[in-house]
Amino acid sequence: MKTSTNLIAFITALSLHLIVGGLLLMSVDFSLPKDEPKEAVSIIEATIINQQMLDDLAKNVQKNKQAKQQKIDDERQQKEREQAEVARQEALLQKQKEDKIRADKEAIQRKEQEVLRQQQEVKRLEAEKVAAAQALQEKQKAEAEAKVLQEKKKADDAARALKEKQKAEEDAKALKLKQDAEKKEAAKKEAERVKAENLAKEKAAEEKAAREANEKAAKEKAEKEAKEKAAKEKAAKEKAAKEKAAKIKAEKEAKRKAAAEKERLRQAELDRQMAAEFSDDFSSARSAKQLSEIAKYEALIRAKISRNWKVDPSMKGSSCTLAIKLAPDGLVLSARMSRGDKRLCDSARRATIQAKTLPIPKDPEIISQFRDFDITLEPEL
Repeated sequence: MKTSTNLIAFITALSLHLIVGGLLLMSVDFSLPKDEPKEAVSIIEATIINQQMLDDLAKNVQKNKQAKQQKIDDERQQKEREQAEVARQEALLQKQKEDKIRADKEAIQRKEQEVLRQQQEVKRLEAEKVAAAQALQEKQKAEAEAKVLQEKKKADDAARALKEKQKAEEDAKALKLKQDAEKKEAAKKEAERVKAENLAKEKAAEEKAAREANEKAAKEKAEKEAKEKAAKEKAAKEKAAKEKAAKIKAEKEAKRKAAAEKERLRQAELDRQMAAEFSDDFSSARSAKQLSEIAKYEALIRAKISRNWKVDPSMKGSSCTLAIKLAPDGLVLSARMSRGDKRLCDSARRATIQAKTLPIPKDPEIISQFRDFDITLEPEL
């Protein structure tokens, strides 16, 4: 590319030299010289000036060549800088991707370690539960075995005592049989006395056991009766609490219904009074100006909305047009802003909804105009 640029510069310089040479040739006078040295001197001076022009042109060509070369170098450097910036950005993106991949890997490793730790914790808890269950079973087994051994020891002690007692009795009987006849009666009496004492002891033991059994049964019966009594008292209290809650709820519902009915009657009375007042006003005004039925009910509607309308002095001079839909009985189905001041319209819409019902004419010819209509409201301040 550098060779091509040099070639173009050379051709351009050569062309300029040729053009300048042609102009100089055209300016040269080829007629015979006159004997006027001054004109010859002038020609020599012109030749010197033209040579200076050639030098200036050559310098300009060289400058243009250098400027173009500088521009090319600048463009090349700019391109290299752009390529370096692109490479830097790509390296930065690659580093960010690698950092993200490394962070994701570390997060996955941390998550896996946490899952492994949780699994190990679950296994440890399960092992502890199993060990605790085994320890409990072993403890219960040891206690059961100890109880069996204790009962067996008691039975063995009783059997041994009985056997020793029987042996002692047999020895005593044998001894008594060997004694002389003189001691036989005494031995017989002694045996009878011992027998009587044993019978008395056995009877006392049986009575004691029966008394303890009766006391235990009486105690269990008393505890059972106390539990049943407590359960009955608890059930009675819960029943009383439920009945009291139901009674309170019913009283609240009755109060709410009474308040709603009272409010409905109050609104109806206000509507009736308002209708009567407007009826009187319209009757007295007919002589001056006949008001239409539509204007009358529009005024009634404005008056009822105004009863619930909360405005402040900053709304003075503003107006609002509401689009209202009513049911056949005057129930407000919807109220929305049609145009006007938004804040004023919001307060007027709330007042319309709070009114619940609006007065409507009974005339079937104009009642349809009060099913879906627009009404303009202005606060009276």
